[in-house]
Amino acid sequence: MSTALETNELGKRYGRAWALRDCSLRLPAGRVAALVGPNGAGKTTLLNLAVGLLRPDAGAVRVLGEAPAGNTALLARVGFVAQDTPLYADFTAAELVTMGGKLNRRWDAAVARTWLSKLDIPLDRRVGTLSGGQRAQVALSLALA
Repeated sequence: MSTALETNELGKRYGRAWALRDCSLRLPAGRVAALVGPNGAGKTTLLNLAVGLLRPDAGAVRVLGEAPAGNTALLARVGFVAQDTPLYADFTAAELVTMGGKLNRRWDAAVARTWLSKLDIPLDRRVGTLSGGQRAQVALSLALA
């Protein structure tokens, strides 16, 4: 079985404080895992390192066998929904799906529309008027597409 995510003594520092230190883990492909821990434990930092938004100060991180930082070919195969679901509040969900298609080489708008339809999230409403949970689902649908 291949490995989806692997870290070896991974560490990230902000100034002199370590946000993540000596983190070693292996997540096999096809498995579901949860990151659990108190605020400040390094969960978000680990995910940001895994998708190349941050570079490690120590150790290594590999996704699908490759280092993610600066690896556009790898990252085109990875979906990630950030903690703050960065969406354009004035856009409708349908407009965001259309925009995603214009910004991504690999895109399946039907996946996003089907996901939102199953959850009864209206495509014609501005994202800023949706609930926090609905906005998170819009962001997830874009990541899946």
